[in-house]
Amino acid sequence: MIYLAHGGFWIFAGQTISSLSVFVVAVAFANLLPQETYGAYKYILSLAALFAVFTLPGMTHAVARAVARGNTSVARRALRWRIRWSLIGSAIAFLGGSYYFLNGNTQLGSALFLIAATLPFYDTYALYNAYLTGTREFKKQTLYHLTTQSLSMAALVVTLLLTDNLFLILFAYFVPVAIARFVIFRKTVPQTEPAAQKDEDDITYGKHLSVINLLGVVASNIDKVLLWKFLGPAQLAIYAFAIAIPEQVRGPLKGMSNIMLPKFAVQPAGDDGRYPTPHAFWYKFLLYAAFLGSISLVYIAIAPFLFMFFFPTYTSSILFSQILALGLVTGAQTMPATLLTAQRRAKTQYVLSVIRSTVQIILFVMLIPLFGIMGAILATIVTNTVNLISTVIAVVIK
Repeated sequence: MIYLAHGGFWIFAGQTISSLSVFVVAVAFANLLPQETYGAYKYILSLAALFAVFTLPGMTHAVARAVARGNTSVARRALRWRIRWSLIGSAIAFLGGSYYFLNGNTQLGSALFLIAATLPFYDTYALYNAYLTGTREFKKQTLYHLTTQSLSMAALVVTLLLTDNLFLILFAYFVPVAIARFVIFRKTVPQTEPAAQKDEDDITYGKHLSVINLLGVVASNIDKVLLWKFLGPAQLAIYAFAIAIPEQVRGPLKGMSNIMLPKFAVQPAGDDGRYPTPHAFWYKFLLYAAFLGSISLVYIAIAPFLFMFFFPTYTSSILFSQILALGLVTGAQTMPATLLTAQRRAKTQYVLSVIRSTVQIILFVMLIPLFGIMGAILATIVTNTVNLISTVIAVVIK
């Protein structure tokens, strides 16, 4: 509890302020940008997330785990691997941009060129967060995160006040943060002598986690692509605002995995090679779930007032947002999922990821053409419930 209070203060403070800054940007988008332009913006960000699978995002957890166990040299080597693989995503984005340009769609073409140029920097250099998680420097991690978040918010709000040009808005989203992350990484992560075998094992684990997360990334973004295709940018904008606040309500809780991972990672295996479940784990899990449930009820009650005051052009998103908030309790899945990561149970994580992502993709493909936004909401709730139950079972049966 002392560890939670010490590290949790900075994590929760940072995530809370971050969520508030995202909220401010959302208010700006809702009141300064046409729905069609905002829908196109969200569609481009979904494409960027799909291209980012080539940046080996699983390295984040692998590096945090390795650093927590004393192997600090892996961070810079993992960065080099991420940059190399990101070039594949950049090449695909460039080809996609060329295709759109040749077909007369300069808006999407220029957006994809921007993604191609920033992909090797935007996500990869955020690896300093994993290093700071492993060293348990939560205060420094929070201050750096707030710096990049403030920079992003200022750039986006100023741009929105001046123009509704999609390319300039995307430029303000990607470029300032990419530069800030590059500078912070160079300042934060030291040059250390490589521990060859340890580095190799941890890099391999990071690659495995990246493959495990591949379907998950597709599943997390295919809803926007399908809504864009079947309903158009305006309806995609309504959906984006319906899910935005529940996602930001989870914001202060996302840091829980950063607090838990170093603690779980140093736990030794038993004589049989298996890792025991931490003391009072399930009791804390139930408390966490109950806490999330109470947050869900509060949000459902105040959602109409939030939308009518801050997002008056998106009041049609209220019901969708309230229904989605019912599933906030499934966010308790973070605890058992982080335990599996700390124990390097890659095969189990792979199976769970395939189950979750397959269910989500199938439900999106089936329900969005039939029920539109409501289909996407229901698919998300069902998927998160399946994910919670299957992850708990995986921890129990070991």
